[in-house]
Amino acid sequence: MTRDDLILTAALTILGAVIGLAIRSRVATLNYRHDDEAQRPPPGPRWWIPVATAAASGLLAWRFGVERWPLLLPTLPLAWFGPWLSAIDLDVRRLPNRLLAVHGVVVAVGVGGAALISGDLNIAIQAAIGGVVAFVVFWILDRVRPGGFGWGDGKYIPIIGAATAAVSLSVAWWAFLITCLAAVLATPFRRRRTAFPFGPWLAVGALAAIALLG
Repeated sequence: MTRDDLILTAALTILGAVIGLAIRSRVATLNYRHDDEAQRPPPGPRWWIPVATAAASGLLAWRFGVERWPLLLPTLPLAWFGPWLSAIDLDVRRLPNRLLAVHGVVVAVGVGGAALISGDLNIAIQAAIGGVVAFVVFWILDRVRPGGFGWGDGKYIPIIGAATAAVSLSVAWWAFLITCLAAVLATPFRRRRTAFPFGPWLAVGALAAIALLG
């Protein structure tokens, strides 16, 4: 790792911490809860949000470095929106449509920016393939096992697919494989009769795949 890589990693780690603190302050208002969710117990201080956001941002900066920095454009949103969506999903077992829409737009803009800056159209092509294939697989699984996933997951999955496939299609494949394995291993430890929050595992799987194979 060069000196410039270290500076980039430190800078994005700090930026991630600042963004994480802002997200924590935002979710602390609980304004994402619907009326029928208002009586749920408080979720706690959730200091893990800025920690996770800082760590994920630094991890991506370390992985790509200065040489491949354009790939940060489609992948950094995973580090920033992932903990935000995870915090909400863990609390109310739901992924808000408005936040998913913003996340999707930011990733799409990042994909386009990365392709233009690097002069590599394959980034955009891979991202499109990853997003479409991820959604089709979700749709098939939802037909095979109705109710196994929520439609919030169905909207999040193609975003993850596009962002990770912008790096490479193999990264996207491993992202979902890691996600599914982690979720299966965690299943025995979850409380029964409650919906399974799949969003956090999607975020973790995507970041782990990029860290290992990106």
